Amino acid sequence: MENTSHLVLTDYQRAILNEMGVSSWQLASEEQTQAKVDNQTIEAVAAPSEVVSKVDALAKLKQLKVQTQTNEMTDAVLVTFSQSDAKFQIFSDVLIALGLEADQHKHISTDQLNHYSGFPLSWTLGEKVSLHDKQLITPAISELHRSDTKKQLWLQLQSALSLAKN
Repeated sequence: MENTSHLVLTDYQRAILNEMGVSSWQLASEEQTQAKVDNQTIEAVAAPSEVVSKVDALAKLKQLKVQTQTNEMTDAVLVTFSQSDAKFQIFSDVLIALGLEADQHKHISTDQLNHYSGFPLSWTLGEKVSLHDKQLITPAISELHRSDTKKQLWLQLQSALSLAKN
């Protein structure tokens, strides 16, 4: 008979399968099966995993992935827009106003934000200007030259800086 000891699943593999809604079973050895029959105890060797919805399973899998990943520490400003946008004067002006080094920034995708910790600021693109929890959201850099958008930006920065001083 073929040795199947290399087919045993780890706890991590069982958790992943469970999160995907896949039932995992383990074959009992002949000795365990015979002992159960002799004792008249008929029980399942392994209970099937509780089946959950696909959305719940994906959410739990994503949570498990985040828990097992290590965050990369960085002291650079994380920006999610193109490198050419970082050449605009307004980019440097905003970082200087926040007391950050204008030349110390790192271009990443929005999806990569969760992979970093210890950064002083992340700057992403969005519809409205906001600054909350070290995340600055602005419209495209080219739109920051419009007077109303620039005014919103400076008001947000001023508000954030006054809260930081208190």
